[in-house]
Amino acid sequence: MESSEQFIGSREAAKRLGVAPLTLRQRVRRGEVPVFEDPLDARRRLIRTADLEPLRHVRPARRKETAASAA
Repeated sequence: MESSEQFIGSREAAKRLGVAPLTLRQRVRRGEVPVFEDPLDARRRLIRTADLEPLRHVRPARRKETAASAA
């Protein structure tokens, strides 16, 4: 790990991506997001902030169905 790189925990990464922590864990398991061992705590995994950028995308807002459009 280079000292100039920034790393964050999984909760913060999920928050930045706007997804649930479970969703982020699934992406890690599928190999979409690389994780690194925290040098100060081997039980903790860190995510490089640069690896999050390709995953960020704008999602269209969900449209709520109204009674008129459902009929």
